Amino acid sequence: MSAGPGERVTGHPVLAELDRALAQGAAPEVWIRFPRQLGDVVMTLPFLRTLQHHWNAVAAARGVQLRWVAVGHHIGAALLSEADPAFIAASHIEGGGAAKPDPWALVRGWRKRPPAAFLNLSQSARLPFAAWLSRVPIRAGIADNHLRLLYHHPIKYRDLPLHIATRIQPLLATLTGDDRALWLPLTPDLLGGRKGPEKLREAGWEGEPYATLAFGTRGFGKRWFPEGRTWPELMRLLQARGLCPVLLGGPDEAPLGAELAAAVPGALNLAGRTTLPEACAIQSAAWGNVAIDTGLAHTAAATGRPTVTLFGPSPEVWVNPIGPRALALRGPDVDCDPGAVADFPTHGSSAHRISPARVMEVLTLLTKES
Repeated sequence: MSAGPGERVTGHPVLAELDRALAQGAAPEVWIRFPRQLGDVVMTLPFLRTLQHHWNAVAAARGVQLRWVAVGHHIGAALLSEADPAFIAASHIEGGGAAKPDPWALVRGWRKRPPAAFLNLSQSARLPFAAWLSRVPIRAGIADNHLRLLYHHPIKYRDLPLHIATRIQPLLATLTGDDRALWLPLTPDLLGGRKGPEKLREAGWEGEPYATLAFGTRGFGKRWFPEGRTWPELMRLLQARGLCPVLLGGPDEAPLGAELAAAVPGALNLAGRTTLPEACAIQSAAWGNVAIDTGLAHTAAATGRPTVTLFGPSPEVWVNPIGPRALALRGPDVDCDPGAVADFPTHGSSAHRISPARVMEVLTLLTKES
């Protein structure tokens, strides 16, 4: 049974389970363990939006408000750390090693009063184990890593020949009866990050239109080589259009950002100087965004602003960013122009065959869409 975004699914078994759990005294909370990577977190948000639409309605009919609690690795869960409490009430950011969640501590708290539901959208085993021990009424999640017995509602996720965002839709249908995940625009009203424009001004921005460039990633082979040529050339094309280039990235990318900005006077380097919600807020007000295959490509596309993502080794058909004005570009898999044969290491990528001029043309076309 499928319902539209303005309708409530009635008579669905899991909605009835949720209502029963709340009636029997479960805490009105839904704990969600998000994936490790930022892009994967962004691609779960349409699922989350639709789930909240249905589950919040069940709770409201019982006179309570659900509290949504996010847990995840600092790379991805930090996106939700400043979110509107009505969207994500609390965000527990975990590190590695000893900083991972202590399942026994969760069990001690949950056994007194378990949350109504626990959802695992990652490969983590600690939290689903704690939820199973605590007899959380509704347990669901990805079960590829032998966790099926811990869930009431398991799904297969890994290695499916589907876009990552659609792999989780069977779980949405199971939990709500609604099989249509809806895009969720990532705005400062939703995610916070309101200090982003302030940091942009501190870097030297004077209010002119700007474009953001997400140039770095830990996946070295995904980068747009040769970086000393490609990014500066694109930044100069942007400046010729009266646009300020703004470099965004994490702390690890700050040195390269400084190097690229120094090559083009007037470019602003904010790499390592913003939180993820602040970077997202900056992207949401940009004339356009350009990124390699990295997490900030997904946040840029999800803001709804024009976004071009440059792909090299990754299969964009399965991982391309989702948004109403987002396009992926890939260079040809073989050298088509004898004069363009690379004289530098390409690390197995074809992104070096995408010219800055093409990126500029495609981004300009996207800005003309309403």
